[in-house]
Amino acid sequence: MITLQLADQQGLAAAQAAVAKFHYLQAPVDSRCSPVAYLIVLNEARVVGCLIFGRPEATRCYDGGLTYGSLRDVQTGRAQFDRWEILNLARVWLDPRVQQGGQWHRSDYLPGYTDRRGVWRSALASWSIEQALTRIGYDYLQLRPPVFPDEPYEIRAVLSYCDTRRHKGTIYRAAGFQLARANERGIETWYSTAVSPLTAYEHDQIRKAAWKSPRGIRLRAQRQAAQQELSL
Repeated sequence: MITLQLADQQGLAAAQAAVAKFHYLQAPVDSRCSPVAYLIVLNEARVVGCLIFGRPEATRCYDGGLTYGSLRDVQTGRAQFDRWEILNLARVWLDPRVQQGGQWHRSDYLPGYTDRRGVWRSALASWSIEQALTRIGYDYLQLRPPVFPDEPYEIRAVLSYCDTRRHKGTIYRAAGFQLARANERGIETWYSTAVSPLTAYEHDQIRKAAWKSPRGIRLRAQRQAAQQELSL
């Protein structure tokens, strides 16, 4: 049985170490992106993969199927989403033992399907992403509360990048993502808006966490001081 578990600080560190060692990018997710990880766990015991989400490095994008920027960009119609409504699925890593040819690449262990030729195919990657999309909106903001809870903060879209020199974007298509754009270097941007919306209870919990967050208290005070200085 496969489960998806939200990582604590130790689990996040383990996920970062795994992607730094085994992922093709050979690098952890930059801490400035405020990463949050899910561990993919087999039979409640073995970690066989991870997903790491974080804030996109770019704070604005006005081209393609997914656009985001400042609150004013949204208000003027220049962007669909506020930048704080976007997350980046920055890393997807699966242990070779659950990939094709591996000892745990089996229908009694992993989610999958039988194709038209009668061959069983694993759907672990897309299944994990789909499961994460039902949870990341709340989990992320509980761990990384918004600084300004009176401004847009609910996660409404997740993007991810695909280097077409190495991959075909198959897992994104299987998980229901759409192609937003592609650049001259062969990097595709895929996105999904299938993020589960927050309930009233979840909004309340996130706002409470936001007002108590030391980081939020500090940054709100800085903004207030700057506004007062401008008004003098």
